[in-house]
Amino acid sequence: MKRLLRCEEWSKLRVGPGLELESLEELTSIVAGWKYSTGEDPDAYFDILPGALVPKFWTGTLETELLVLEVAPIGAKQLEPELRSNLDGSLSAMLATALSAQSMTAGLASISADGSRHDALMEMFCDELQLARRRQVIRRYASTSDSLPSPRGRISFPGQCYESIRRPGRFASAWVALTEDVPENRIFKEVLLRYRPRCSARIRGRIDLCLSELDSVDASGDHRLEWAKVRADRLPPIYHSLLRQSKALLDEEGAGVFAGDKLATAEIVFTSRLFEQFVAKELSWISPAAGLVSKAQDRGTFTCSRGDGKGVFELIPDVRLIDDRGKTALIVDTKWKSLDMRKRHLGISREDIYQVLTYGSRFNCADVVLLYPDVTNETGKTGYYQKFESILGARKYSVHVLKIPLLAPTLMVARDLLTGAQISDHRVL
Repeated sequence: MKRLLRCEEWSKLRVGPGLELESLEELTSIVAGWKYSTGEDPDAYFDILPGALVPKFWTGTLETELLVLEVAPIGAKQLEPELRSNLDGSLSAMLATALSAQSMTAGLASISADGSRHDALMEMFCDELQLARRRQVIRRYASTSDSLPSPRGRISFPGQCYESIRRPGRFASAWVALTEDVPENRIFKEVLLRYRPRCSARIRGRIDLCLSELDSVDASGDHRLEWAKVRADRLPPIYHSLLRQSKALLDEEGAGVFAGDKLATAEIVFTSRLFEQFVAKELSWISPAAGLVSKAQDRGTFTCSRGDGKGVFELIPDVRLIDDRGKTALIVDTKWKSLDMRKRHLGISREDIYQVLTYGSRFNCADVVLLYPDVTNETGKTGYYQKFESILGARKYSVHVLKIPLLAPTLMVARDLLTGAQISDHRVL
């Protein structure tokens, strides 16, 4: 049994006897396990320090050769069960809203049962099912018999004698052929049929595409009787994952994002990218009401040039809001970090302030916004707003700091805060 190590994002895992990581080998196994499971660069998701490792910008469960590492979202450990449940639900809703490459399955783990995100679950299920079928379609040889107008396979006796009397010119045939109507495919089809009515129109389209590929599969029976017939020893690993997901879905055990007491298929969620994309989508929905156009990750602007007309040091704000004259009205940058409300500067790093002020100067925009997640007991249900003033080159800039509430019962509170934020002359963020 591998040792289970639990921590939060941005927590320092020290290396040494009696510490979080007992040896350097455990640290290297985490880095190697990350590369193997995600294919992502570890430098972007871990700070590797002398004698310590700091996971950042992701949450979920990572199994390595030596241990299992569970990383909870920032602030989760300090929350009461109700607020922890709300945070899990918010991350689930964000995942369902963003629905991009911000998560991946990561094996079995203990997961909370607070998540309710049929769209997100079925999106991932359909993706994995289609990927599995591209690699290998599950088919098996099966014996079939029928009365046909022309012989096929072999003629069955004495059935043919009776058939020639009852229906002259027909042949009682028996043959062996490959079929997709096997227990595994019947289970997958049952999952798709059960969850289709619960999903949005977009996801129903994905489900219908998968169902069309399983058109020859009969799912009219009881799926509970199919599990004993599954031939797991003959299946590639990707189908093992699909069967585990199917079992959880058919048993109505929809899982949440982070640690709990349900054994389910865990995910590694790229929280920083997820938060960024969630905010970008929310702004794209609410900005037209303010007469603004939202542009996410807009490229092509540089800080410097080398004198040859070609730029260097590209500036890529998370979101720019453009008015009807083509002028940048607001610049928004998301940060998946915790703030320290006890400090006068709120714990905002100099680098983050320099970054958004550079954006403001380059895009000629006096209002720049820093967005952070709010998972604190004090304001996690309502959010928080603070404005700082700055003067650069005789021009005044306003740095608006907004904490998005992730502990409210619904993310509609976050949308209401974004919609109602009064920033300069624009009642939109």
